[in-house]
Formats: sequence, C-alpha cells, structure tokens
Amino acid sequence: MGIPILQPSRCTGKLGDDLEKDYLIGEEKIDGSRYLLYIECDPYERREGNTLLSRRISVVDGRHVDKTENIPHITGREYKGLEGTVLDGEVVSKDFSSTNSIMNSAPRIAIAKQKEIGWNDYRVFDVLYFRGVDVRSKTLAERRKILEVVVARMAVPEVSAIEQFTEDFLKRFNQFVAKGGEGIVIKDTRLAYGVGWCKMKKSYDVSCVVSGFKNGTGKYAKGVGSIALSVYHKGKLVEIGFASGFDDKVRMDITKNPKKYMGRVVDVFIQELSKATTENPVGRGRHPTYYRFRDDINAEDCTSEKLFKDIKAAKTRNSRRKGE
Repeated sequence: MGIPILQPSRCTGKLGDDLEKDYLIGEEKIDGSRYLLYIECDPYERREGNTLLSRRISVVDGRHVDKTENIPHITGREYKGLEGTVLDGEVVSKDFSSTNSIMNSAPRIAIAKQKEIGWNDYRVFDVLYFRGVDVRSKTLAERRKILEVVVARMAVPEVSAIEQFTEDFLKRFNQFVAKGGEGIVIKDTRLAYGVGWCKMKKSYDVSCVVSGFKNGTGKYAKGVGSIALSVYHKGKLVEIGFASGFDDKVRMDITKNPKKYMGRVVDVFIQELSKATTENPVGRGRHPTYYRFRDDINAEDCTSEKLFKDIKAAKTRNSRRKGE
C-alpha cells in the first residue's frame, strides 16, 4: 500500500484570549492511550490487514510499539473499501489504570482482562490518510466529514468519532473535570492536521475573592457572564482576571443575588499566571474557569503569597504525574 510511518501530532498551540470564534471547536481530552490505526496496511510491511501502533518507540527494535493483537475485536476485522486509511485516536477502558494495564499486557492477557471487564473502545478524533491519500493538509472541517464516513463504514460498536462542540467551552471544561476528566482540546476547523491544537487542562486550582461582575453576551446577555477574581497583595485586593464556566443555576443565582457573592471565596482553575507588571503586581490568570465556592476559607487568606505557593505545588504534582 505504501503508507509511511506516521507520528501523531501533539497539542503545541497556545490558547488565545478570545475563544468565542465560530471556527473553533472543542473536544474532550480523553484520558486513554494514544494509537494510530492503519486500516488494511502495515507501514513496516510485516503483515496484511490492520495495524495498531503507539507513538512510543520500542527500545528493542527502534520501531513504534505494535499493539494490534491487544484489541482483536477492532483490529481483527476486515474493512473493505477503507484500505490505506489511517486514524488517530485514544484506546480507552473503564478507567486509565485499566487501559494502561490492558495495553501494556501481552495479547493473551489483554484479551482475558477485557473478557472480564469489557472490551476497550477506540475514540477517534482525526484521519491522516484516506484510501491511500494523505489528507493531513486538508482543513479540520474537511477531515471531520471524512472521519465520520470512515467510522460509519467500519460499523464497529467500540469505534466512535469523539464528540465536537462549538460553544460553552468553559462550561464543558468544568463538566469533564467534575467527572474526573483532564479537560478539553480546542482546535481551529480551518487548519491542517495538528496545527494550532490547544489544551485546556485542569492545571492550577487556586482560591480567589469575588470582587465584581461582568455582564454576559449572546444567550447570557441578560445576566452575569463572569465574576471578577482578586487576591490580597500587601493588604489590598488586586484583580487577576474573570472566571466563567458555571452552570445556569449558579449563573441565575449570581444574577439575582450579586451581594450574596461579593467577597466570597471561589476556587478556580487557571492555565497559567502572567508575569507581574507595574500596573498589576500579581499577574493575571489565563482562562480562569469556575470550580466551586468555598465557605471554609476566609477571604483574607486569599493572598498573592498563597496564590504563588499553590501554583508552585500544582506544578510539582503535575510533573510527578508525568514522571518528569
């Protein structure tokens, strides 16, 4: 077939400040194991039929780790008419621990584990080749149409195209995080494969003081759109950003009873904190998203020192999870 060895793209883009663009879409960041599925081909030309390759390189033979035989309910089928198609997605079980255990086992053991707890799913979010043609330079919107056709023709219950959404990014982010998820990926539908992919992850959980409100726009124009966040710095409140992402019930209550929320402590997730300036001696949080209100913390305890300490601790935890 002549399909080359491909490397799945990473999220290397940086989130813009304005996410309300009609060409942006969001996808849940799946906590699984990333694999490319080569349909009816093998880039290493070792077999006929399907091949499932990890992005990891084996220290034994210097090739991408092959896990084709670990999910035979997907890879063991024949997909006529889709020869030379390559999909990008996440293999998932009931949780990450189970996924990791199954995909790192020998095929016989992996199959036995799945017979006990259920067969792994393959959640697909992109297509790199379609019937032997490289489609990575096509726009995401074009590739998505191709992807949906491929998944439909495969007709396997355990294979599905990941859901895309075009609005309420912060709200969706909170919903996924509340379920134990990692966050969302935001992509530009006008761009090629892997270009401008941005992660909105559950990065830093920090406590702030509600110091004001901003009116909403669009369908939230008649209510509060976001809450101002501040921390105490040298005895004075310094605003570090605005957070949204709360559900409609909370939004409505804030709109009706703003005095009830002014001065309350709120936990938010922020992606990063900008450098301090003369105008803002603390810095500003990028893309703060509402997590929960806290009645067990005094507003006076929400200081810039605590903010810096919490971010440093979160960075350490994240690094340990990644094995850095």
